[in-house]
Amino acid sequence: MQKSINKLRILTPEKFQAEYPHIFKRNFGEIALNRVHFCKAECLRQAVTGTFAIPRKTKLTGDKITFGYCIAEEQLIFIENQDHIKIEMKKVREYQDEERTSPLLLLFDWMEYLIKDDMLFLQDYEEKLSHLEEELLEGNMEDFDRKILLSRKELSVLSAYYEQLSDMGETLQQNAARHQTEQEALLFGLFCEKAGRLYDMVQTLKEYSMQLREMHQTQIDIRQNEIMKVLTIVTTLFMPLTLIAGWYGMNFAHMPELTAPGGYGIICVVCLLLIAVEIWIFKKKGWFK
Repeated sequence: MQKSINKLRILTPEKFQAEYPHIFKRNFGEIALNRVHFCKAECLRQAVTGTFAIPRKTKLTGDKITFGYCIAEEQLIFIENQDHIKIEMKKVREYQDEERTSPLLLLFDWMEYLIKDDMLFLQDYEEKLSHLEEELLEGNMEDFDRKILLSRKELSVLSAYYEQLSDMGETLQQNAARHQTEQEALLFGLFCEKAGRLYDMVQTLKEYSMQLREMHQTQIDIRQNEIMKVLTIVTTLFMPLTLIAGWYGMNFAHMPELTAPGGYGIICVVCLLLIAVEIWIFKKKGWFK
């Protein structure tokens, strides 16, 4: 294990720039580590460099954990301003107790550690969407739009993250194959497949979230249709009564019904009969279901 530790260094950007000015200028000179937005790997003649931008699982849409790395002179060098790597590498050594003599394999251990529990995390996320679906079916749609929008943003972050890790694994696999290091090429190939499966899982969750959104929209449409049906029934019920009221409201001089002794009662009976006939027709057509 001591050999593995000797293969690993953690430097600040300033120290790395002082020791490796050409590599820093070529790969890190135009960006600040706190403005890194994606994971990548670049294979140069004498070095392998890249960056990590890791979403925080406690807040996927928040600030990412960002840092750079470089493999040069048979050493894996992490470049960061904070102590995140120093803390996490202790956990990596506990997770991977096999001694590594290659800096590229140390990088593999780190990348493997990053995704070791992610399938469980995605399964928990699927359970979260299932609870959201249950709430939707129970009619509890309070803040649903906000919740589903947040889920889609989080899944988009994870989708990009796993796609980038898969691309990194492929790049490092090709680099190992060029240098004829069979073990490293095999391991990074396996990592690429794992990241690809995680990416596919996220795509499935994104489709699930889209289905929930469509289900929510369908429920809104059904409610709107119910409201429109009620308004249509009310309007249809009172339209003949409105016609009668307007007719007799014209107050022409020669309207016999206005002076007939039982005119008012007859009109009331006619109106009630009209309402009864309309209600019967509506029930027959199933409008009250």
